[in-house]
Amino acid sequence: MKIYRFAAATVLVLGLAGCTSGCTNLSAAFSALTGSVATVAPATTATAEQGLTVAHLALNTVAVDILAATKAGVLHGPTATTVKTYYDTADDALKAADQLDVVANATGVMDKVNAADALIAQIHTLVPSAP
Repeated sequence: MKIYRFAAATVLVLGLAGCTSGCTNLSAAFSALTGSVATVAPATTATAEQGLTVAHLALNTVAVDILAATKAGVLHGPTATTVKTYYDTADDALKAADQLDVVANATGVMDKVNAADALIAQIHTLVPSAP
């Protein structure tokens, strides 16, 4: 029985050694060991996929708001240019998140989702409500 504990401790130490910068939780440590968060933390992967789905829906919703504000004539000029830049950047972040989701990189997915969410929030502050 002692050999199993020793082996488990060795694997954990080697995994922690694989975290060269900033491993602050066990998920990151196991990720260094396995190369995939999905094999260790399926709940994390599910959370990332849910976040990605919600972010895609939020981007689609804000696109409808942008279109309505543009058609109503309340979004134009430099503000419209800024909104387009934010929208395109958020869209690119979600496309990158989709690719990371394919390889089960939950941490990368959440980083991209958070970036997209921040841009979508900025768009909401810039897009006036259509009358």
